[in-house]
Amino acid sequence: MAIGGAATAFSSPYFINPVNPASYMAFDTNSFVFDAAFNVRTGTLKTIDESQKTRFGTLSNLYFGFPVTKWWRASGGIMPYSQVGFEMQGSQVVEDIGKLVSVYNGYGGLNKAYFGSGFSPIKNLSIGINMAYLFGNIVKERALTFPDSAYFFNTMVRSTARLSKVNFDFGAIYRKEMKEGRFFQVGLTFNPKQTVDGSSEKIAYSYVWNYTKNLEEIKDTVSYESGDNGEVILPTSYGAGFMVGSSNRWFATADVNWQKWSEFRYLGNNPGLKDNLRISVGGQFRPAAVDMGKYYNRINYRAGFRFEQSYLEIKETRINDFGISFGVGLPMKKSRSTINIAVELGTQGTTENDLIKENYMRLTIGTSLQERWFLKRKFN
Repeated sequence: MAIGGAATAFSSPYFINPVNPASYMAFDTNSFVFDAAFNVRTGTLKTIDESQKTRFGTLSNLYFGFPVTKWWRASGGIMPYSQVGFEMQGSQVVEDIGKLVSVYNGYGGLNKAYFGSGFSPIKNLSIGINMAYLFGNIVKERALTFPDSAYFFNTMVRSTARLSKVNFDFGAIYRKEMKEGRFFQVGLTFNPKQTVDGSSEKIAYSYVWNYTKNLEEIKDTVSYESGDNGEVILPTSYGAGFMVGSSNRWFATADVNWQKWSEFRYLGNNPGLKDNLRISVGGQFRPAAVDMGKYYNRINYRAGFRFEQSYLEIKETRINDFGISFGVGLPMKKSRSTINIAVELGTQGTTENDLIKENYMRLTIGTSLQERWFLKRKFN
């Protein structure tokens, strides 16, 4: 956390990095690692004339990792894969009817449960594979309401997509040990184009709003459709990065990731997305080389930045995202476990061409627990 999202070449015995499954080979041969985090994001959406506050929180990750043999490590867990969340509203006055309000909502997303393995077929080289199950629902709603009239029913059109599929991704890391405890490593990742099975249902109905009970009262179902409606195609992606450092003191890492979002299809529809490029740089420094001395000398201090040319292009304008991050890893007493705190400050979008810009802050709090397992006890 707090290293700009750079993960392609990152590996550590204290953290789990499912972005590159080859990183699992960094786990200690006698340790079980557990990693969990929660994040809260607050922001301000701005146009030229208006602004609005936003806030939401979610589980960031829940991972575990452990050694199997000297040449094989494994990891599993669950994380959000994608999220949908929007609410838009527009109004107009219609003659003889009054005010007509259109409301558009979207929510839901995909989750990813994975189990991966890392192997070391030859010295200094690690390779890995993740098998993941993607699942979730995406709901989109469009409502037409008549707040000024008691003689018209409101109308709701709701479509729900249910998605699920097993997919795979791959990674490799080459590590070179140098003098005085320094090291250098490079990493590669590859996610092939994947097809996710999708089914959907669509319902349209009329309703009135019960203000006493604060809920909809359905008056009539206008239409209902259900069945298999094609597939969701997820894009090919590639990553390359490097990492340099000195054992137990510092490291610096950077990577470049490219996703071919022009391949993306949603239940047979082509939304016209652009290919995505992300550049991430980050690092960590700990003043003390050993677990002794003042507490603040044993804290891991982290920082990073990230630039992303997103897959969205609206009104011939690319929607870019830039963020800087800071954080600490606080060691727990008499343990190799840490409490991790990270803050990212970022900006996404632009107010040019009547578009929306968001300034946001993301706070992530998590813990990485490392316990000694698989030890053979000896008694004198």
